[in-house]
Amino acid sequence: MSNAVTLRLTKELSEFTKNPDHQLFLHYDDSNIMNIKAMITGPPDTPYCLGQFEFSLQFPKDYPTNPPKVLALTNNYGRTRFNPNIYAGGKVCLSILGTWRGTAGEQWSSAHGIISILLSIQSLMSDMPYRNEPGHDMEKDKNKLEPYNQKIRHETIRISVCDRLESFLGINQPVYYSALGETSSSSSSSSASSPSSPPNSLAPNVALATPVGTPNSSGTPTQPTPALFEPLYASTVTANDEFSDLSKRLFLAYYDIYQHTVSTESEQVKDGTTFYKASFEFGGNRMDGTFNYASLAKRLEAIKQAIDKETTDWVSQSSQWISNSSRMSSNLRSQFEQIREYYRENNTGGVEVELIDDNPFVWTFTLFGKPMSNYDGGMFRVKIVFHDTFPDIQPRVKFLTPMYHVHITSDGVPFYAVEKPDDVRSHIESISRLVLEDEPSTNPSTHVNLEAAKLHFGTKEQRREYNRNARRCASRSTEYFE
Repeated sequence: MSNAVTLRLTKELSEFTKNPDHQLFLHYDDSNIMNIKAMITGPPDTPYCLGQFEFSLQFPKDYPTNPPKVLALTNNYGRTRFNPNIYAGGKVCLSILGTWRGTAGEQWSSAHGIISILLSIQSLMSDMPYRNEPGHDMEKDKNKLEPYNQKIRHETIRISVCDRLESFLGINQPVYYSALGETSSSSSSSSASSPSSPPNSLAPNVALATPVGTPNSSGTPTQPTPALFEPLYASTVTANDEFSDLSKRLFLAYYDIYQHTVSTESEQVKDGTTFYKASFEFGGNRMDGTFNYASLAKRLEAIKQAIDKETTDWVSQSSQWISNSSRMSSNLRSQFEQIREYYRENNTGGVEVELIDDNPFVWTFTLFGKPMSNYDGGMFRVKIVFHDTFPDIQPRVKFLTPMYHVHITSDGVPFYAVEKPDDVRSHIESISRLVLEDEPSTNPSTHVNLEAAKLHFGTKEQRREYNRNARRCASRSTEYFE
């Protein structure tokens, strides 16, 4: 790798870090920045809504003269085509990547970079992805748009959310395939068209000897990595995936939205209905299956319970971390003393911090509502639970006092971005800004309370209803301190 390539990538990564995006995430090793993993959350108001999609970017030695090789990793082990331009085998068809024909202005140039690539991929996840297919006819195909969207919505929840999080948590997943590394020419056509019995699989609903996500003898959840696709899937989802912690925190923030999608879609399509098959889907490059929203609702609930239990387990484990005099135990206690002193000296009564049971891994802070705002007079208690590997694993945060806000879920999980992930005060101030700022962000990917967002950004009467709900929650907040 030349110095010029290193400098270029280092500059791009620095710019990305300085301007974080709520839907684009990167992971890389400083010792080898030629290989980068990215996660893109699907845009709201599309069939990909807040799904978690991973991609790998492998940069050539002559970058940026030539573009990186980009592969889609979220594809059900090579069995699901999520878009006319995102193939089941991982290929991403984009003119700027040189994987699709385009006009001179659409082709790769050294002016492009990591951010433009990710935004271009994200643009494929549109509200009508069927139209990405060059051969579609605007008039003749208009009745095919929604049937195609419906199956993407289902598989976004099933594959990019449920399968993904269950792998991280070691939850036994429903078996949609097995014996992936084997090949056979005797598979029946029926078994090749259903996710519960794909090509080369056993009969539907026959459990694997080692189900997906089942811990092996070392305690690590297993994955059925097919030998046939090994080069491509060597770095797909595992319990120690680079985005595991991020995905769990995003899940907690988006849980209500995922369940809302499941509830809404289950009213539109009956469970057991076979997916619509588009004309451009063929061979193994397709998205086959049947709808089963009842199962998805239960799986989402089980995932949330497992993540909540993880947080509770951290509290139980913290006594051992303290008794072992872990480095993080001392670090968090030191930060607590400094932050408490900071707010005593520089705050006008807006924030008060304390430790629960003198435990440096479990903090609470009380946030006082801003005068002359909807939350004037309110007292909102927030709990922060840390892991011994903080900041590699970020804290779990929850409002203990009921809160009505666009950026706070109905059960108290705030959606916030933190400037300094290793600085607890930065976390507290980022959370505080959600309540203290006069207007919430207009970015829909940050709107984790759908009802509140609808009212706040709706008509004048709806906005007044939002304000009333916020003031009501502030006036009742003191009841939780009695």
